[in-house]
Amino acid sequence: MAYGIVIEETGGVDLYRFGRSKQIFRGPKPDLREPYFTFIGGSEPFGKFVLEPYPKLVENRIGQTCVNLGTPGAGPGFFLKDPVVLETCSRSLRCVVQVMDAAPLSNRMYEVYPRRNMRLRYVSGVLRTLYPQVDFSGYRYVSAMIRKLKEVDSEAYKVVLAEQRSAWLARMLELLQDIETAKTLLWIRPEGGNNLDQTVTQEMVNVLAPHVDNVLTVPVTVPENGGRGLTGLRKDTGWMTRAVHAEIAAVISAELQALQPQKRPA
Repeated sequence: MAYGIVIEETGGVDLYRFGRSKQIFRGPKPDLREPYFTFIGGSEPFGKFVLEPYPKLVENRIGQTCVNLGTPGAGPGFFLKDPVVLETCSRSLRCVVQVMDAAPLSNRMYEVYPRRNMRLRYVSGVLRTLYPQVDFSGYRYVSAMIRKLKEVDSEAYKVVLAEQRSAWLARMLELLQDIETAKTLLWIRPEGGNNLDQTVTQEMVNVLAPHVDNVLTVPVTVPENGGRGLTGLRKDTGWMTRAVHAEIAAVISAELQALQPQKRPA
């Protein structure tokens, strides 16, 4: 997922490749010789349209290296495909795992690209049978396809949503098991707005809770326009403003500072 990223206040944003990983992450490149914390997730920790996303703000607050491994549009399957990222997370003092969206994830209805999770790779016969009236050949992105499915037949979409959620729980549980260090599950929960999708529910988060050390839920109020016009973002991500990043950072920083000092895993 190589992105040309420009922030109005600063111009270009540093990107770098991490070790043997083929993925590009947001810089500056961290120094891992001292104990560090890791952050994984999708567009929210990456912070495409802010000068300092919440992992960087946490680093500023607590004075300890915070490695931002967030990737735009990523689902849990993205991180399961990258052993370098998993190893880096496992060697950190603690990994903050964002509750990612359920849509950018391969399931029995459709398949996404391993490193471009929002790109549609394949549509299954099951989905074609469920929606015989839809021509899937024109869809390159999962988000556009999902909007069409809901518009055409909201009842049939419930079957798609159930499959998305089932696959998401399985992959998230696998991801949490593969990260061999203390884990904080971070749910940035948008509230309000018009036609705001909620593919992940409280019940799903409750299933994951026993597999992490703690869960942080940060409710974020979404404007009625979904954030359109706030930062030039699309409607579904416009609510991740600088103020929201600062709010999330404050919650995480308080949690990390309350922890007893821990030694870095050998």
